[in-house]
Amino acid sequence: MALPNLSVSGHDEPLKRLFWLRNATLIGLVLLMLWSELGLGVKLPWLEMGITLFLLAGLNAFTAWRLKWGSPVRPPEILTQLMADLAGLTVLLLYTGGWANPFVSLLFLPVVLAALLLPDRLAWLTGALALGAYSLLAYLHIPLNIPPEKAFYLHISGMWFNFAASVLLVLYFVLRLRNRLQQRERELAAYREDTLRNEQVLGVALTAASAAHELGTPLNSLALLNEGLLAQADADSREDLELMRSQIARCKAILKDLSLTAQARPRYSVIPADQYLTRIVDEWRLLRPNVSARINWHGTEPAPGIHPPASLDRSLLNILDNAANASKDEVHLEGSMANQGLRIDILDTGPGPAPALRAMAAPGTSGKDGLGLGLFLTNASIERLGGHVTLSDRNGGGTRVSVWVPMQNLESRA
Repeated sequence: MALPNLSVSGHDEPLKRLFWLRNATLIGLVLLMLWSELGLGVKLPWLEMGITLFLLAGLNAFTAWRLKWGSPVRPPEILTQLMADLAGLTVLLLYTGGWANPFVSLLFLPVVLAALLLPDRLAWLTGALALGAYSLLAYLHIPLNIPPEKAFYLHISGMWFNFAASVLLVLYFVLRLRNRLQQRERELAAYREDTLRNEQVLGVALTAASAAHELGTPLNSLALLNEGLLAQADADSREDLELMRSQIARCKAILKDLSLTAQARPRYSVIPADQYLTRIVDEWRLLRPNVSARINWHGTEPAPGIHPPASLDRSLLNILDNAANASKDEVHLEGSMANQGLRIDILDTGPGPAPALRAMAAPGTSGKDGLGLGLFLTNASIERLGGHVTLSDRNGGGTRVSVWVPMQNLESRA
């Protein structure tokens, strides 16, 4: 799992926020102007304010077109947009009383956005320009033509609307910021957990590779001794020696599989899914001849062709081993297609899924009752294939281990 990109820049999300916030601001300003003119009798400079609003609307139309490009949005572009908003608000306030206008705190909005979306240097620049605009409005403004009897009411009403807008904006931005921080914490926690798991898997893989290399020579020596003993064996001991030879051959095959897994090479070319599962079970029966194994394919006929990696083989063999150790008498494997993936259910008659869940969480546990390191590694291997492993109670007692792998990761690779 790659570490998520925590930077705000580099995508169009900040520009989308500016687009929708500017839309809301323009609509609110138009409604406020209509209320002031028609409800309170305040004479507004509609020409100058209309031109300013038209230019801001044109900027938003350009922003909507810009969002369709799909190219990354950089901090200088965000800064330019905020400067345009700051200039537009300053002009509107200039024609409506300047710093005496109760809505003068709207100049604070670009500063808040800059603090959230821009690097420190550009955020400070935005704050300085907003302070300069506010100071300019103290000396350069056109007083509103307000009826004297309505001046105080208008000021109080404006303060109320200004406070309401401030509450909504603060809640919106603070909640969005809090949610983003919580999401980042979850992503970082998942990243740390995945990194720790990868380190554990890597350590086991290095140990396995070393063991495979060291076991090669003793197995070859045992194979030669076995051949020599077979040549001189009588009928009574030949059966045991034949079993020994098959087990030595199986050990060699396992070492070869470890090598293929390390090289990320599959053991099979394209093979129907039902035949693949049958081969896995037949191979496992050589290791556990005393445990009965049944296999059923419930998917489509004919079964789709897959190109399984060697890691999937080892994972299924591990689960079958765990199931056999837990139930002692019979293991049942079911294959099917589900949610555009291959689903494999392995059922046993053991003590249930609770011990298995503890084993998956604690990879250092022993192999008693079919649990331990193998199940932990199996879960990690399946997750690397984009799939997942789930454990549940089996009807009638025991555990159902369900493995699901997406078909796109089992298709033939050129």
